[in-house]
Amino acid sequence: MKQLTLLLLIIAIFSSNVVANEPVKMAIGDWEPYTSATNENSKMLEKVVTEAFQLEGVEVQYDFFPWKRSYVIARDGQFDGTFPWAKTEAHENDFYLHKIPLIIDEGVYFHLKSTPFDWSTIEDLKKYTVGVTIGFKEESLYKEKGIEAAAVPSEDLNFKKMLAGRIDVYQTSMIVGYTIINKLFPPEVAKQFTHHPKPAVENEFYILFSKQTPKGQALADKFDSGLKKLMESGGYGKIIAEYLGEPK
Repeated sequence: MKQLTLLLLIIAIFSSNVVANEPVKMAIGDWEPYTSATNENSKMLEKVVTEAFQLEGVEVQYDFFPWKRSYVIARDGQFDGTFPWAKTEAHENDFYLHKIPLIIDEGVYFHLKSTPFDWSTIEDLKKYTVGVTIGFKEESLYKEKGIEAAAVPSEDLNFKKMLAGRIDVYQTSMIVGYTIINKLFPPEVAKQFTHHPKPAVENEFYILFSKQTPKGQALADKFDSGLKKLMESGGYGKIIAEYLGEPK
């Protein structure tokens, strides 16, 4: 029993030292205004993650990839984690998740004002041409529900296809959706888009920490501690206000 206790103590000390001494490597993609490889005004959750970890004395490095690749290389242990992702059974099987969500985000169905769209249950989507982004959880959800959806590599393409009349509806974060629309199109075109007032989903987004590294759980615990401190200090609210104009 003493030997087991000693072994667990050594592992704990080793994990703590690894977390403290090495930068955390995150594989992420572009999802403005939450993450962006190029736009300094669209790094809201990157800033939250950086500052939360800084409060625990941990440095963070970011590398950008398509979302599906970000997920795979983090899952396989090439990176320590990836964000922002919703909590799902599959994600919890593949990764360690922290306890406090990064942000709570409302997802809605976007469509053109010229396209009549209404829905009550997800089955109603079968009446429309639906778009989806490869690697997003809606891709598997639509397959499960028997909804045919045209999958493309990026959210930008879904909004371009919508404007061209190739899809009727696309579901994503309301905040992210309008950020993309206003970035892609001039104002006179952007105003052609709208969203259904009924939320499709309320997502809590998290960092997924790899189970294939020796520090995954330690990093999840460390991040929870830092995020709690950031929220209690008022720093979290200031970051959200900086990017969205109001506290979340």
